Amino acid sequence: MKKIVLISLLVALVAGCTAKKFLYDLNLPDQQMELSSKLNEISGLVLLSDSVLAAVQDEKGRVYYLDAHTGKIRNHFDFAKNGDYEGVAHHKSHFYVLRSDGTIFKVKPNKKAKEYTFKNNKNFDFEGLCVDVANNRLLVACKTHGTKKKRDHFYIYAFSLVTNSFESDPVFKIKRDEVDSDFKPSGIAIHPKGHIYILSSYSKSLLVLSAKGKIINHTYLDPSIFYQPEGITFNSSGDLFISNEKNDQIPTVLIFKRK
Repeated sequence: MKKIVLISLLVALVAGCTAKKFLYDLNLPDQQMELSSKLNEISGLVLLSDSVLAAVQDEKGRVYYLDAHTGKIRNHFDFAKNGDYEGVAHHKSHFYVLRSDGTIFKVKPNKKAKEYTFKNNKNFDFEGLCVDVANNRLLVACKTHGTKKKRDHFYIYAFSLVTNSFESDPVFKIKRDEVDSDFKPSGIAIHPKGHIYILSSYSKSLLVLSAKGKIINHTYLDPSIFYQPEGITFNSSGDLFISNEKNDQIPTVLIFKRK
């Protein structure tokens, strides 16, 4: 037990030192919103406005609308049968939902979803989706590459919002050893200033890339605060929202004000 506490304290200390380079105090959420048990497996998060969040969880084909100030569920709609859904994005009037095999669902409330598959997706595992408005595309984070020999890197793919199709080559290819050998993306979002934030629940860390994919920063997260971080998004002011799956506790959304 003492060993576990010591490890937690060391991780918190490292996070405290490196987090100073960020725009946020990652050791001290400005707000913590407890969520309904319906969102125990919350896996994707996107801000629709300063007052409304949308979320998905990895068991139901359902989009939830949440109050961005309280975390309470306002409404929901179903778009597909049950499955392993890992990310959600919103562009113009459509939602885009990512399934773990790379399939993207383009949906509107009360409309039939359109599905777009990631070719040759055998053994791939995807966890993270966001809109890249500047390049008119979605960024799709790959947690595990389908080819074992290529797993010394992690990959970010692009899905064109013009052609509704995946680009054949990844837009970013990051060597794990340059970050952390255990780094596996679980969420991705673009800051209003253009930097790309990639969350890893597995390694309990947060990576920041430039718009060109250059590593800017990497910090470890306190596991007592980020017990299973899966979703990440920003509001227009640059405030950071991160969601935690239940993981034997309570599902939450943490809010970090930009300093």
